[in-house]
Amino acid sequence: MDIGATNAVTDNTGGFGGKAFSLGDDHAMQEDDDDVDLGAAANWNISKASASASQDDAGADDDAWGAARKQAAASKALEADRKARDVKMMAEAEATQKQSLAAAAARGEEIRAQHAEKEEEEARRKEEEEREAEAAREAAREAARKQAEGVERTVDLDAQRDIMRQYEQSFLDKELGGSASPSSDFGF
Repeated sequence: MDIGATNAVTDNTGGFGGKAFSLGDDHAMQEDDDDVDLGAAANWNISKASASASQDDAGADDDAWGAARKQAAASKALEADRKARDVKMMAEAEATQKQSLAAAAARGEEIRAQHAEKEEEEARRKEEEEREAEAAREAAREAARKQAEGVERTVDLDAQRDIMRQYEQSFLDKELGGSASPSSDFGF
């Protein structure tokens, strides 16, 4: 059977009534194996000559592997060093942040204490001013009281008589004064 016929679709479906894909017979597979010559790779028994050549290559490969291992170890060491620096920088940043927060909190407390002290001083000053104002009012009251008590109650009868005479005179002048008729006083 030729190779093109191995993958042909046949009507022989084993009684299922449809078409199926057939890989062909076993003989075609054997023909494919015979056509390909893989040389030493197909033969698993490696000769000593090729084994010694591979050992020379293995020496070069070992050097490359050694260099790669050294490079990987150096890379790991650099990565570990970088991680350690990152951890150290983060710890330093956190410590700096905590220190600045503590300093800010202390400064805030100091400002609050100064503010409270100023408020207390202002309250004391206002209280002192109120006390001084009350003392001044009390002193003024006392002075007014002493002045009122210091006034001697005397009656000047002569002055009162003069005042009464002037009053009566002004009253009589209006009644008896310049008009002949009492009705003229009322506008008649």
